[in-house]
Amino acid sequence: MVHKYNAKKTKKYFEDLAEGYFSAHAPRDEIFLELILPEYREKNKSKITVLDFGCGGGALLLKMLKLGIKAKGIEKGKELFRLAKGRLKEAGFSEDSIIRGSIKELGSLPKNSFDFVILMGVFQYLPPKKRSQLYIKIHRLLKPKGHMMATFQNALFDLFTFNKYTIYFFEEKFFEPLRLEKLLGKGIVKDLESLITHPNKPDYSAKIARDNIYVETTNPLTIGEELAKYKLRLLQKYFYSFFPLPRLIENKYKDKLERFKRQLEVKKSKDWYGHFMANAFLVDCVKE
Repeated sequence: MVHKYNAKKTKKYFEDLAEGYFSAHAPRDEIFLELILPEYREKNKSKITVLDFGCGGGALLLKMLKLGIKAKGIEKGKELFRLAKGRLKEAGFSEDSIIRGSIKELGSLPKNSFDFVILMGVFQYLPPKKRSQLYIKIHRLLKPKGHMMATFQNALFDLFTFNKYTIYFFEEKFFEPLRLEKLLGKGIVKDLESLITHPNKPDYSAKIARDNIYVETTNPLTIGEELAKYKLRLLQKYFYSFFPLPRLIENKYKDKLERFKRQLEVKKSKDWYGHFMANAFLVDCVKE
C-alpha cells in the first residue's frame, strides 16, 4: 500500500520510534565524516559552520561538535528533541546547539550563513510542495558555494527486491506517468504480480516506514535534474544500506554476507552497483 501524506501520522511514527534514532554505526554519517568532510577541510582552513536539519536523536550533531565543528541542529519531534538535547548536555555541550523547529523556523536563520546544510532522512517523508519549500530555504541559508548533503530513498532498489515494492515501482514510476493502466486496463497489475513469486512480501512491519506512512522514493538517475531546478549542482552520489542479494533470500546467507556488506558501505558507495543494490543514497551538491 502506498500511503498519502499525513503530517500527524508521520510525526507519531517517528515519536514512537524515537529511542532507536541514535546509532553508533550509521553509514550515511560515516560517508560524510570520512569521505566528504576531510576533503573539504583540506581546502578550507576556516571554522566550518553546519546546520543539521532534522537531526533526530543528535548522533551526527554530537559527532560534529566533538570534531570542533560549529554545528547547530534543528529537530521538530518533541521526544527526539528532548533526547538530543539531553545527550548534548551530558557530553558537555551547550543546549543552544539544538533548537526545536521545522521548515518554518529556517526563515529566522541568517542568510548565507552555513558551509553545509545536512538533511539525513528528511526529503523522503515530505510531499512535493513541502519538498520544494525546503529546497528554496536551504539555498537561502547556504553560503556561496556552500554544500547541501541530503539522503533519499532509492527508487531503483525496488526493482531489485522482487516483492510488493517492485509492484509499487511499476505502478508509480511506469504505469501512472505513462498512463498505461488507462490504455491497457488495471489487469496489467495482476499480470505483473503473476511474474513475481512473492508479490505480497515482505509482511507488514510497524518499524518499516513505507508500511505505515508516506515515503517518496527518488530515482538516482534523475536527482541531478531535480536539484538543478533549485540552483543546486550535483557533485557526487554516495550509496549506502547495501543488500547484495534481494532481501527475500538474503537471510539464507546472512552470516557470510555481514562482513561483505560492511565493506560495501563506504568503499563501494560511489560505484554503479549502488543504483540497484542500495536502499538509499546521499547527495553532495553545491549552491550555484
